[in-house]
Amino acid sequence: MSEPDVLAALNHLRSLPLRDNGPVSWDRQYVLNLIREAAGPASKVGDLLNIGPGVYGVVKPFGVDLAGGPHAAGQLQVWIAIRATGTDPTKVTVL
Repeated sequence: MSEPDVLAALNHLRSLPLRDNGPVSWDRQYVLNLIREAAGPASKVGDLLNIGPGVYGVVKPFGVDLAGGPHAAGQLQVWIAIRATGTDPTKVTVL
């Protein structure tokens, strides 16, 4: 995991309303456990992970986003995506 991804997920989850935050180190471990559980033991490239409220992951080859990547044959990483807004039930578009 890229540390900036871990921090982004941690900051997002700590900012959710009605959440009691513990020490940052405990919450960081909680986030890592959420990611580990979502990834499971047999993740493969392209898997989409539901990590937590508004936090999602995509399994990618390690270093694929770096020049000349990927950089480690067979190693994987999780990219974190965060939903920046919540649902507003008064503003909905029907599809």
